[in-house]
Amino acid sequence: MSNRLLSTLFNLGRDATRRAISSARKYLVETFVPENLGFEHISRNNVINNHTRPLAQSLFGDITKPAILVVDGTYIYIYTKSGNFQFQRRSFSMHKHRPLVKPMVFVTTSGYIVSVMGPYMGDGKNNDANIMTHIIKRNIEKITDWLQEDDILIVDRGFPRLS
Repeated sequence: MSNRLLSTLFNLGRDATRRAISSARKYLVETFVPENLGFEHISRNNVINNHTRPLAQSLFGDITKPAILVVDGTYIYIYTKSGNFQFQRRSFSMHKHRPLVKPMVFVTTSGYIVSVMGPYMGDGKNNDANIMTHIIKRNIEKITDWLQEDDILIVDRGFPRLS
């Protein structure tokens, strides 16, 4: 919804609407996101004990009870044409034939969203395996500190070259 439409709906000036949205965004980033998203907001033991389905534990786990996460890239389609040629070029997906960005989503087997990383550009350089390699090498959100050696990441066929 555009700022112009929000201004009309709430009977506010455009500047007041812009400031209100900016304040809300800042509050969400500073308060809501750290408490509800990312590997630092939830402990590994909490994931194992409260967010792992018994079926997943019996299929993939063992006596050690590893953390089991489902990892997949998803798409956010961009419907407005950007004036930035570089962004337009990098966000265009030859596979989907439209501009998009790709966040990488980490969820538990119960569906609890642990983290959403990205977004990454939709071009051919950013397939799921390359994005995951980047996340691990850069230790984004301290993922390598959170994961342990026996933990299990369930991925789809988009990760064949992950090393």
